[in-house]
Amino acid sequence: MRSAASRLHKGFSYERRFAACEAHAVKDAAAWAGQWADWAPGGAKRAEPFAHVVLDLGCGKGEYTVACARARPDVLFVGFDVDAICTLRSAEQAAAAGVDNAVFLLAEDPFAAAEDGQRALAGASGAGGVPALAPIDAHASRASRAASGTPHRSGAPAELDLARAFAPGELACILMNYPTPFPKKKKAHLRLTYLDRLMGYRRLLREGAGIRLRTDSQPLRDFSLTQFELAGYRVVRRTDDVRAVCPDEPWSAYERKLVEQGARALGVFAVPGPAPAHVQQTAPLSLVSYLPDNLDALDYVPHGMQGCVENLRNRHAHERARGVPEFRPPAI
Repeated sequence: MRSAASRLHKGFSYERRFAACEAHAVKDAAAWAGQWADWAPGGAKRAEPFAHVVLDLGCGKGEYTVACARARPDVLFVGFDVDAICTLRSAEQAAAAGVDNAVFLLAEDPFAAAEDGQRALAGASGAGGVPALAPIDAHASRASRAASGTPHRSGAPAELDLARAFAPGELACILMNYPTPFPKKKKAHLRLTYLDRLMGYRRLLREGAGIRLRTDSQPLRDFSLTQFELAGYRVVRRTDDVRAVCPDEPWSAYERKLVEQGARALGVFAVPGPAPAHVQQTAPLSLVSYLPDNLDALDYVPHGMQGCVENLRNRHAHERARGVPEFRPPAI
């Protein structure tokens, strides 16, 4: 899948666009740690603090974040996405909507990234006035601190350290709205619900606060349930059809697109319980391990797994035609 940066028109100027909406973006999130309830557009401070601070992790282009902000003016919604172009468009949406309770975080200075990219490419991709941006291509912060306090890094080229961006107990909720599933085992650590990350989120959530996951992917949902258990979270609510339970919830363009393709929103809400005495990954990491046995019965194939499911279906069909037992992927 192409990044947002690869789809930019020839005359695109990040700097010019950013200048018009920078009041809704923050480059140095750590400077606001412990003070997010007082944030106001442009870096000013509110006279009356927000009642709650909610993090929308992996916010995409910000439609959902801004819609939530409109619905709850007493709550500050902080959005983060690894793609600087998505952050720009999110901030533009907030500015256009006129909301004062939505802000979007940058993992790195986009202008510094652009300069680095231009130097590295020697102007090869900067023709026509297009900055050679180097967008971040890893997903979300590895806000993972194990019980020992030792940081665990994903190996991503750039990340936002949530432990520095927010004070302990500052968040009323973490939203994960259709996060990237990363189906392959070798990229499991990039999933927002990976065990190490869940351990890192614990300290950021205030008493009674939790994580709300929504996804079209049954394998990702089921994998996440294993991770919540390993990280000592208690699942308070789960549903196989969020829209049947919450029909008036805001929509994102991405969710509408998936629903048009036959998806249903699967939902989980989990809160931290007692921290586990030993943190150890024991669950299968490939999302293939969470697919149902009868793939032909699937009426919807989760986003990101279409090729895998098609290959397995074809293999099963060949095996049935030859009269041999069907292949079952090992739990890995």
